[in-house]
Amino acid sequence: MSQEYNLTLNGHQFKVAVQRLDEGGLLVVRVGDHSFTLKPEAGEDGTWTINDTSIDHTLKMISRSGNKATVELNGSTREVEWSRVRKEAAPTVARGSSGAGKKVEGGVYPPMPGKITEVKVSVGDSVKAGDTVCVLEAMKMFNELKAPCDGVVKEVNIESGSAVTPSDLLVLIE
Repeated sequence: MSQEYNLTLNGHQFKVAVQRLDEGGLLVVRVGDHSFTLKPEAGEDGTWTINDTSIDHTLKMISRSGNKATVELNGSTREVEWSRVRKEAAPTVARGSSGAGKKVEGGVYPPMPGKITEVKVSVGDSVKAGDTVCVLEAMKMFNELKAPCDGVVKEVNIESGSAVTPSDLLVLIE
């Protein structure tokens, strides 16, 4: 199963699909009509070496905020923004939600507008149904928002201090 993204790199838009080829870390990345087989390896200094079967590329995350990042690729700084292409599940209504809009299966949504005061998970964390993923302050009360299912955190679209509404996907668990 591949993960699909809409990617904007230095103002240019791309459709990208990423598929894990094996447990050894090989990825097949399709950008438009072109496919690449890549092997990413994390370095101890926070950089990544990405081999495309012929050349090693060096990638380092300079900064990240939500779905926007500044990266350094082979010494050149690039601005990247992405959004995940999702297959929408049947509409669900979170308890206390207004029910406006469709919800993504495995998504954590706030039941009311408010402010995130604490984020308790990161991308890659394993969670169980009922684990607290973040804390929402709304109407002078603190609400623990829970994982709707067991799984792995695939997206965290908030940070402490984020203002949110019931239609915002805060955390995605698959």
